[in-house]
Amino acid sequence: MNCSDYITARQLAERWGVHRATLLRWRQSNIGPAFHKAPGVVLYPLAEVERYEQANPYLKPQSK
Repeated sequence: MNCSDYITARQLAERWGVHRATLLRWRQSNIGPAFHKAPGVVLYPLAEVERYEQANPYLKPQSK
């Protein structure tokens, strides 16, 4: 597993401009991209995030 192939829930929340609690609710409801739980962290494969963004254009990365 290459660390650059994954982003954390915090990074994804920042990317989409949503609260981390929103991502938690989505995970509990099986909404959103695939994820992996590791001790103390939730990781999202970047490829899955990008695929989900393409299928859901309202979730575009936030520009800074």
